[in-house]
Amino acid sequence: MNKKSNKQLAREIINREITALRRTAELLDNKFDKACKAIMSNKGKVITLGVGKSSFIAMKMAATLSSTGTAALFLHPLDALHGDVGVIKKNDVVIIYSNSGETQEVIKLLPLLKLLKCCIISITGSLSSSLARYSEISLDASVTREACPNNLAPTSSIICALAISDALALAISSQNNFTIKDFAKTHPGGAIGKRLMVTVSSIMVKKNLPLVTGSSKFSQLLEKTTKSNLGLAIIVDDKKKLIGVISDGDIKRIMKKNKKFESIYIKTVMTKKPLIVSPTMLAAEALSVLEDNSISALPVIDKNKVVGILTLKDIIKSIN
Repeated sequence: MNKKSNKQLAREIINREITALRRTAELLDNKFDKACKAIMSNKGKVITLGVGKSSFIAMKMAATLSSTGTAALFLHPLDALHGDVGVIKKNDVVIIYSNSGETQEVIKLLPLLKLLKCCIISITGSLSSSLARYSEISLDASVTREACPNNLAPTSSIICALAISDALALAISSQNNFTIKDFAKTHPGGAIGKRLMVTVSSIMVKKNLPLVTGSSKFSQLLEKTTKSNLGLAIIVDDKKKLIGVISDGDIKRIMKKNKKFESIYIKTVMTKKPLIVSPTMLAAEALSVLEDNSISALPVIDKNKVVGILTLKDIIKSIN
């Protein structure tokens, strides 16, 4: 019998994990909402617990929660049993990971957690286990089989527990309106911090801006925008203050609608009160403004004066 290649085995394993994840998504019910609400309404910390492979998921969950705006820390159950349990305070939320739901180091902690009136959320592969019975909320991370060819090594079960954890953390951060700016504050170092802390002023176009007055004719605007190639013309008054904009898309629509477009006065066709950004805004925040409004360029305004143009192209360069 021909032995399967490494590539064939890899595809089988990954596909088993994909199948397990789809099942986990289908098993989500109103208990997931209850878990989100319990964590969001918590006035204290979130403590995550797990032994063995589950400890890695618990550590990842604490890190993900912390980086997305929810105070959390990982505590190893064995350390907790030997004095470190003091970090857990009354009414904290405790998230416990155990595929079997019968891990003894975890089970021994449950009476104390009950005494402290902690809200216990379990993520387990057995809803009939001791852990699930002791929990206020128990989320189903069960699998029909592991991705391991021998159905032994924790693989699919770990992936599903991780997926539920990520779903919890990110659903909570979304409900809490955790923004790009907030994310930047929790990632001040490294490549992520560097990318997220780029401001509009450092990447905006400052020279040879396509500025035209409202009394200018359309032919003058065409000349300016053709030279700048920034996708936007900025309309200003005599004091260089913004009064409107005309985008490349606007130009095409105006030319299609008017046969004698050259003689049109700008003020009659410009977009008044356009969206703007400030030079101190984070580039990542400005990207959201552009994407949400399906536009490719914005005027940059400081103290009511035009100081630059920010383009989608320049933002993407800066954060990639």
